[in-house]
Amino acid sequence: MPTSDHTDPELLQLILLDDEKAFNALFDRYWSKVYAVCYRYVKDEEAALEITHDIFLNIWKRRHELNIGSFKNYVLTSASYRGIRKKQELKAVPINYIEDYSQNEHTFALGNLSTTNKGEEKIGQEEFDEKIMLMLNELPKRCREIYLLSRKENLSIIEIAVKLNISKRTVENQLTTALKHLRQYLKYSGILLILMQR
Repeated sequence: MPTSDHTDPELLQLILLDDEKAFNALFDRYWSKVYAVCYRYVKDEEAALEITHDIFLNIWKRRHELNIGSFKNYVLTSASYRGIRKKQELKAVPINYIEDYSQNEHTFALGNLSTTNKGEEKIGQEEFDEKIMLMLNELPKRCREIYLLSRKENLSIIEIAVKLNISKRTVENQLTTALKHLRQYLKYSGILLILMQR
């Protein structure tokens, strides 16, 4: 059974034998370091958390293909690379989609990019929020509660953990579940939105 006494290479060998406990031991050993590197680039708790989980998930899925010399170097380099890439994505200029360009040609000629009035924007936002709440209602109660504490009350992962008397890791896992669920909806609905920027 893997313990903190095992070295990284020993745990890697056990992972090649599909030992999940060995993988969890490496995850526990390095996830906070990987998260810290990601956060340094993206400055967003949930984005950093998502990248961290993706890195470890990728290692588990590709454990029989990867040839990792130093596990620490591998995960920290991955964190830097993905953090830089995510930072560039978040800085990308948003694209405004217009349903009927012909009705808005004069708007562009005048250099005004506003295509809807404030009332329409408010209704659109309300409809979108309603749809998001419907999607959240499909989640387990605790998962939904954690998401709302994060997004609506702007509590940090640590604050949520303290408030609900649960571990940080539980909060992180539940947030990841909620975000993945919402992204699936957004993908199928055709709405282009980066949840991290809301």
